[in-house]
Amino acid sequence: MKGTITAVTSSTLANSAAGWTAGELSSVASPHVIRITSGAAKGRTFLISTATPNTATTVTLDSEDLSLLSFADAGISVGDSYEIIVCDTLGSVFGTPETTRVLGAANSSTADIIQVLVQGQYRQYYYNTTRNAWLRVGPETVSTNVPLRPDAAVIYSRAGQTPLQFTIGGPVPMIERKALVRNSGATLLANWWPVEITLGASGIAELPGWIKSTSAAAADTVQVNVGGAWRKYYHNGTQWLRVGPNTPSNDVVLNVGDGVLIGKQGSQAGAGTVQQNLPYNL
Repeated sequence: MKGTITAVTSSTLANSAAGWTAGELSSVASPHVIRITSGAAKGRTFLISTATPNTATTVTLDSEDLSLLSFADAGISVGDSYEIIVCDTLGSVFGTPETTRVLGAANSSTADIIQVLVQGQYRQYYYNTTRNAWLRVGPETVSTNVPLRPDAAVIYSRAGQTPLQFTIGGPVPMIERKALVRNSGATLLANWWPVEITLGASGIAELPGWIKSTSAAAADTVQVNVGGAWRKYYHNGTQWLRVGPNTPSNDVVLNVGDGVLIGKQGSQAGAGTVQQNLPYNL
């Protein structure tokens, strides 16, 4: 679904000739994202709110996105083009014990656990075999339809003893990427390209305000899971180094489907933008 933005407010985008129907894009069971494909905001992706139903011409953006980056900062303007894409959910990606062999259980203590960062805080989920649904650990609320943004990553803790493989379909990205990284605390960022990239080419060290230092303790960091163990890296102003051995790490590979855990020091609100050009020719 593609079109051109005809109106912008502090929380909404509109297309007077949209062609969608009221409520079509704000269903809890089938969330959507909107990606800006031209203009200053080209490459940004926003989750469409499911709390505020869309009208026949207007969508409201998710409140978490708006808390991190205003439209003024995003650079969205009338005349920019967009595309709307169905957003994956816990249920659509990870399925059930019968469909994907995830390990479910009657409680979270013996089940596979998936961690998702929501508003800077980790939330844990597991498949409950009594209620036949994904539940959030703690409040035990049904969470099958929790959206998994295409630019975010999750942490999967496998309690089962056999490996799993998940296949996520979708169009190959055809424009550059602008992804939000919180100015403080943790951000889980996915390598959403269908090819591997390196840490040196990730653009993370060029993030505005990224703290580089010859001391790992004083620097912002990136963690990459390698063989089931987390390795931490920092930038000394010249190159990426691995914390501990201090080995040069610009060429560390982020495989297709990998995620990185970004740690920003300080307490500044809001978010900055990691910019990545297409890593292939179309």
